[in-house]
Amino acid sequence: MNTECLWDRLARSDKPIVLYGTGNGADKILDVCASRAVRVSGVFASDGFVRNRVFRGMKVESYDGLCARLGEDITVLMAFGSDRPEVLSFLRLLDARHELVVPEVPLYGGALFDGTYYDEKRPLLDAARELFFDERSRLLFDDAVRFRLTGKLSCLADAEEAEKTLADLRPGRLAPALVVDGGAYRGDSAALFARVLGPEEILAAEADPKNAERLSEYARSETRCRVTPVCAALGSRDGTLLYRASANRGASAAGHSRRAREIEIRSVRLSTLLSDRRADFIKLDLEGAEADAIEGGRDVLLRDQPDMAVSLYHRTDDLYALPLLLRSLLPEHRFYLRRPPAVPMWDLTLYALKP
Repeated sequence: MNTECLWDRLARSDKPIVLYGTGNGADKILDVCASRAVRVSGVFASDGFVRNRVFRGMKVESYDGLCARLGEDITVLMAFGSDRPEVLSFLRLLDARHELVVPEVPLYGGALFDGTYYDEKRPLLDAARELFFDERSRLLFDDAVRFRLTGKLSCLADAEEAEKTLADLRPGRLAPALVVDGGAYRGDSAALFARVLGPEEILAAEADPKNAERLSEYARSETRCRVTPVCAALGSRDGTLLYRASANRGASAAGHSRRAREIEIRSVRLSTLLSDRRADFIKLDLEGAEADAIEGGRDVLLRDQPDMAVSLYHRTDDLYALPLLLRSLLPEHRFYLRRPPAVPMWDLTLYALKP
């Protein structure tokens, strides 16, 4: 018998099921609902986003209006992501008043993490879990698995700001000479590294051309260290690739945003980007291209044995596949798992640090 998951529960439910939010995430959730015989009875949005709209054949309602129509004995499916404190506070209210489910659907590829997937991949998940150095990381790994199976908000309780994570995991370490910021966006992570790590230089790679323009503006203004912006996607080969540019965090070579336009951009391997330069710290948050970037920097990782921060949440298999891949390249590093406050379990990050 397969392990039960949230989709099994929803298919059996006799409560009205409603969607909170519209957009790409809601589209994906509704597609899964349709494939799993889960009937959705309405959709609501925050008051400023109602605006007399229709989404997938349903009138977009206010929260109060939907509760007046269906009552409070409803199941709410969270259909977008946020780290804004006021949104997280409202979700806690929804969780207290109703049954709140936060489905996690694949962002950039892979199978749905359901009971069948869990049963099939459990040996690999168990193997990846054992790679983590401390009990907190292993418990957070358990939370990540449980969250994907249940959609429970309580699974997201262990969270802290990235600044605290870096300070706590790297006490007393020398400032790195060179940091590689893969997926630099507009410079927010580079600013964090400049503030907490104190490097001499940050090599900041960003694929989206509009974001890269903003990154260059930030680089010119940064006075704590030198920031060298590079407009390119980190990948497994040098050349060009088709990229879905939307100037937001969801832009990627693997993205599926309806708002994105497809353009051709430069692709570069980490090994080419660094050549004979030594990297002390490498961060990869590449919207699903993390494994490709690791493969494109395999010789650099083996040579330099850098500290790393790698996102584990873009593709379904990343939770086990990336830790196992990195262990083969960084056999002596200590692995930690941390995440900042956000819903769903975004920015789940593996920190691989030299002992």
